[in-house]
Amino acid sequence: MNRPTRLLLAAGALLALLLAGCGVRPSDVISGGPAPAGTVEGVRFYLLSDGEPTVVLRGLKPMRLDEMLSVLAAGPTPTEQQAGFTSEVPADIAPAKIGVAGDGVLVSLATEVRGLSVLAVVQIVCTVQAVAGDAPVTLVNGEQSRGPLKCPAYL
Repeated sequence: MNRPTRLLLAAGALLALLLAGCGVRPSDVISGGPAPAGTVEGVRFYLLSDGEPTVVLRGLKPMRLDEMLSVLAAGPTPTEQQAGFTSEVPADIAPAKIGVAGDGVLVSLATEVRGLSVLAVVQIVCTVQAVAGDAPVTLVNGEQSRGPLKCPAYL
């Protein structure tokens, strides 16, 4: 190694030592407290926020699917309304009856299913699938049916 190369390497090592001494000074370990709990308790309903389906958690007590659809049909609570939540699910869908259709869920509504808006259908299907998992949902009323349907993947 020639002299200029050695000087350059020595200068680089000196610069590295100087830079290593700068910065954050050592301190004691700072405790942030316990980690947050991993799950949030509650029943998942789908309401609308600015016209988009959005998950809303209510209560801690599990509900049957027919009960959930009655609650969904009642619309947002006053607190949810103040927060800007709305619903397109009509009150007359309840009482609903829940059954099985092949590998899916059959939801018999008390109102015409053809008259439901697309957003109302999404709210109902996503709320059912929040409990029933990925099983397809078919909405029926007499001879009318819509489905089998699934909650959109982006929700």
